[in-house]
Amino acid sequence: MRRIFVVFLVALCGLPLVAAAPSALTAKPSVIVFPFTANGSSIDREASSRLATIIATQMANTGTVSVIAPPPGTERKDFLTVARRENADYYIAGFISSLGTGVSVVEQVVSTTSGIVVFSNTAQLQTYADAAGQGDDLALFVSRHANRGLAAIGTPPPAVSPTPAPTAEAQANLGKLFGRRKKTAPSAQASPRATPVRTAAPVPISVTPTPRTIADVPPPLSPSTPVPPRTTSVAAAPRAAASGLAVLPVGGSADAVLRDGATERIAARAGAEKAATAEAACAERPHEAVLSGSLAIRNDSTFGGASATFDLVAKNCDGKTLWNKSYTNDAGGAPALAAQLAMERVVDAAIGAYLNPPKRRR
Repeated sequence: MRRIFVVFLVALCGLPLVAAAPSALTAKPSVIVFPFTANGSSIDREASSRLATIIATQMANTGTVSVIAPPPGTERKDFLTVARRENADYYIAGFISSLGTGVSVVEQVVSTTSGIVVFSNTAQLQTYADAAGQGDDLALFVSRHANRGLAAIGTPPPAVSPTPAPTAEAQANLGKLFGRRKKTAPSAQASPRATPVRTAAPVPISVTPTPRTIADVPPPLSPSTPVPPRTTSVAAAPRAAASGLAVLPVGGSADAVLRDGATERIAARAGAEKAATAEAACAERPHEAVLSGSLAIRNDSTFGGASATFDLVAKNCDGKTLWNKSYTNDAGGAPALAAQLAMERVVDAAIGAYLNPPKRRR
């Protein structure tokens, strides 16, 4: 009887130790948040570094990950090497571009063990609270990915620290990231870098394209209005007001499927009318601008993924160049999926910059 009692007592005392074992096994991964790469000249390196600092600070506040400060001046091509040298389990990098009154951020979580992107996310941020929220989400993903092997024994996911109620600072618009440049008085000799980022509130890009073509077409001529014969040359007839945008088929060295996809995406994002040639686009009626572009895709044979470069050109019906800029973006994953995602990102960045420039060129 005494022996049975001793066995029962030992088993009872051992239960708390068994229950506590899974939580003791939970790993606390280390991560480096590198400054985001700015797309376009409206965001400088300092502003992208400040946004990365906000996200890294919130990740550290959750207590589920250890945040390592990135060495100053680290180039994007050296991110993986530096992260491994600092004994980080993951590093976070990405891209940032202006979008309306806020910014658009592409976040990529890379495992230093494999060197591949294990998580990618695109977010549109308006306030500091939005940026801090990205820190909560990224910390939760990194912790779960690092401890994914414990899921089989019932390890609960790490608890996320409750986000404090947003203060006035948290609700402030992310335009304050660029406050340093807003204090610079504009002058004729000011460099483009000193130009204020927002002189007027631009129209943010929405999922539904802005109707900029059909709605602005002049009404049809009444029956009493004499119609010039079709043999009359366009140059001789009075030119109507420019209306909307037109887009030509995208060229370049990329695969035809990706080039066709880029053409369709530009038409959808800009509300543009597709045309085979500039002459055809301007024959019936003039357009505000005729868009064309060149797309190139480069696969990364070392770490996987793909990089896309897109040159966007906008001309009026007189052949004058209104806009000509080049953009580059990349994506991780399988080659075909990465190429598609990189194409979408670089086209969105190019058409977004054209539709919402820091200062409309004339």
